[in-house]
Amino acid sequence: MDGFSYMFAPIALAMGSLVEFQKQPYNPASPLEPRTSLIALVQTTRIVINVLIFTAKLIPLLIYLLLKKFVCRNPKDIRGWIALVTGGANGLGRQIAIELAKEGCHVIVADLDECNAMKTVLELRYYGVKAAAYCVDVASAAEVRDLQRKVEAEMGPVDILVNNAGLVAFLVSDEYVPENLQRLVNVNILANFYTVNTFLPGMYVRRRGHVVTISSAAAYLNVGLMRHYTTTKYAMRGFMEELRDEIRIAGMSKWVKTTTIFPFQLNTRKELVDAVLKMPYFAKLPLVDPAVAAKSIVRSIRMNKRKAFAPDWFAIGLAAFVEDMSRKIKYLFQDQLLGN
Repeated sequence: MDGFSYMFAPIALAMGSLVEFQKQPYNPASPLEPRTSLIALVQTTRIVINVLIFTAKLIPLLIYLLLKKFVCRNPKDIRGWIALVTGGANGLGRQIAIELAKEGCHVIVADLDECNAMKTVLELRYYGVKAAAYCVDVASAAEVRDLQRKVEAEMGPVDILVNNAGLVAFLVSDEYVPENLQRLVNVNILANFYTVNTFLPGMYVRRRGHVVTISSAAAYLNVGLMRHYTTTKYAMRGFMEELRDEIRIAGMSKWVKTTTIFPFQLNTRKELVDAVLKMPYFAKLPLVDPAVAAKSIVRSIRMNKRKAFAPDWFAIGLAAFVEDMSRKIKYLFQDQLLGN
């Protein structure tokens, strides 16, 4: 197993098919050794010592983090970087591509909508950067690998990966049909697996990179109306948190960054906006211009933010409080302030 395989599959035990592995006889682990009083005392002592050391290290760290809040950091310079934006032909993806081009990035637009992808590329070139469009289904691992070969041959290695492509299942007549649900999972989840597995190793080699995933505010502030879509966005929230820690364990966190974006409802595709505005609660929430959200997203990338709403006028830290509050308080808020 090569070095990159090790980093991406640190606990892999065997090669082969997971289906075949499931068919194998269950092999139980060895019985646990009895926990004697002496062992318990040693373990407890070790825990107490580690807690004391942690506390001693925590105090200066908290002081550093507090001071850091009041120090203006310069955004990182991404001029000359090559950015790949999936779903970049229209809507939010198009605006992100434009904002990256304004910062001097060369931009690759990957989308199934080849016509609008080319139109976007023409707009990007106006900013004096290189730009190219590729018709690709990012839910296909083979097409993503082929995209990498083409991009590296024609444009160069990808420095910024923006996983923006996504689907909303309730826009079709029956989102519960298995093939529609499978497509939702393939685009909103598996495509991110494929792109990261494909482009992250090169970032490690060059010691330069940034992985961005567009999740949704619904992954924090869900209202119980889009369970399939929301589930995929929660999945990406967890994926990006784990990816960030994986990069740290690999010793690459100084050079390779991650950002998870949680956009509020955007004024993009007409069918989507019309459907959302007919849903309870959403009708009273403001629509956000994709250009405004994109500016916020690129700002978050340049500031190396771990996660942010888009636009970022609502502190992401408050979302955890809202998420964990009593459901009765949340329902009161929804019904009283957002209800009809």
